[in-house]
Amino acid sequence: MAQNWELGLTIEGEQDAPVLVLGHSLGSSHVMWDDVVEELGAGVRTVRYDLPGHGGTTPPELDSPLTMEQLVAALLRSLEGAGIGTFHVAGLSLGGLVALAVAQMAPRRVLTTSVMSSGPVNLPAQQWVDKAALVRSQGTGALVEATLERWFSPEFAAGRGSAWVSRIREEFLACSDEGYAQCCEVLSTTDLRGGLASLTSPLLLVSGEGDAALPWAAADALAEEVRAGSCPDVEVVHVPGVRHMSAVEEPATIARALERRMGLTGE
Repeated sequence: MAQNWELGLTIEGEQDAPVLVLGHSLGSSHVMWDDVVEELGAGVRTVRYDLPGHGGTTPPELDSPLTMEQLVAALLRSLEGAGIGTFHVAGLSLGGLVALAVAQMAPRRVLTTSVMSSGPVNLPAQQWVDKAALVRSQGTGALVEATLERWFSPEFAAGRGSAWVSRIREEFLACSDEGYAQCCEVLSTTDLRGGLASLTSPLLLVSGEGDAALPWAAADALAEEVRAGSCPDVEVVHVPGVRHMSAVEEPATIARALERRMGLTGE
């Protein structure tokens, strides 16, 4: 089994600026955050990681299914290697689940947590086992078109966002089949509901109007559950007219929400 493997990082911004760690969705890469990073500007030091087999990260050689604990440990090793101590953490879809896991597993490192298009568990678990098997046998191309339909609103895909959808399709098809399957295994076995009551870092939940992973009502219910525990400071942002990839469809909205959560706007 590979030991002490790390994730590829893309770091931008001033050395002394607040650090924001950004995690992408299954099947994309750090490039999905390009417009958000541009909106944030130099006032935030962004650290974008690539999941195993995505973007600049080679999938580790493992003799058992990848777990969330292993993935978080790899991320923390990567950040430590870059000299990053405490940080704000955010992510979308699988990246959002990772952000929530980091907040639970390394609370002293996390200043704020932002979760987009993801809850604490992605059921049914068997769907991810099946997707891992499908991709290992047929490649990511077997899933790409159906996935993009779920991710983007028709108006965005056919209009101003057509170039973005093409770019994300390229990233999806470029994923390592093994890395994609490993990340599916993480999704199949991760259930963070038991740690919600112990969250301590201020939380942001972002929900797209047409997103099946975290609909508006589910985001509101999750916020109330977290507030009932040890983290009363929860903000929910409803983004109208978008599906799963809110950060790609509405980067300015997401950037402003992240700045508020990080305490950079005075609001």
